[in-house]
Amino acid sequence: MNVNVSWVNGITVKIGKEVIYFDPSKKNKVNDPIFISHAHSDHLGGLGSTGKCHVTKGTLDIISQKMDKKTPNFKQIKYGNGVKINDIEVIAHNAGHMLGSAQYEIKGLESNITYTGDINYRDMLTTKAAEPLSSDILIIESTFGNPQYVFPNLMETCMRLIDWTIEEIRRKKIPVFKVYSAGKAQEVIKILNNFTALPVVTHPKVTRICNAYVNNGVNLKYVDSANEEGKELLRGRECVFITSSYSAIPDFKKCSLAVATGWAVRYRMKNVDAAFPLSSHADFNQLVEYIKASKPRQIFTIYGFKDVFANYLSKKLGIKARSLIPKNQKALSEFL
Repeated sequence: MNVNVSWVNGITVKIGKEVIYFDPSKKNKVNDPIFISHAHSDHLGGLGSTGKCHVTKGTLDIISQKMDKKTPNFKQIKYGNGVKINDIEVIAHNAGHMLGSAQYEIKGLESNITYTGDINYRDMLTTKAAEPLSSDILIIESTFGNPQYVFPNLMETCMRLIDWTIEEIRRKKIPVFKVYSAGKAQEVIKILNNFTALPVVTHPKVTRICNAYVNNGVNLKYVDSANEEGKELLRGRECVFITSSYSAIPDFKKCSLAVATGWAVRYRMKNVDAAFPLSSHADFNQLVEYIKASKPRQIFTIYGFKDVFANYLSKKLGIKARSLIPKNQKALSEFL
């Protein structure tokens, strides 16, 4: 059976007459099935498509908190469970990136295919590491697919974050973390909860996502900034404030601003007082470890350093690897 992998409105896998879309960038007007890997906005362009959108419960709960109105055509899928599409089956597995994040395995062919979505290959405080899936064809993210991006030990980063936070409190400043409202915010809150007794105040956008985490069994302690308790804590300055990357910072008289991002490994962040190399993505070494465990014959790299990573895999590991290029550029595909 012919298999074609391309980047046409997300990652598109054609298997004979069947077409499966992973993380489409815009709405589809066809009935072909869609599989969404996680609830970050850059992977949710396909919401509202004609075809059924398959998501995990955790992803759906976050989407429900983020959206102002309900989006139809969702079908929940559990880790380890599959969706039958004629002779093939698409199975969801933990991706380790955030609550509900999934990688998808296509079985029922002579060759297994895996689409990782965004993955994290180490345990965090709010997520477990992605499980490596044995595959013949691997479509893998390469956000940090460059040897220059190797993250420090997680506990080392946690301790640096805690030391900075406590020092700012001693200086009578409010430590403010400006991070992604979904995933990164909850990881920072969990670090603060586990290693300090400091109250954590959250922007309403962050609070809504935290509620989804709590409803899915992740223990987090936080107070919404819109509540009187939250306002009082901010006035007293002996608390930490967690806000969204895209939200304005409150007009505090005294605050110190921090970010948490994998890019802090190499880049000096502008207009902030501190930057911590905390990422929900796999770093370069983790990506290589995942691939060695997966043992694919063919790799397609997507996102980030996709060209650099594909070149490394071909030359250093001897695996047939090519970067996928979005539609309107030269198409790359592999036929089996």
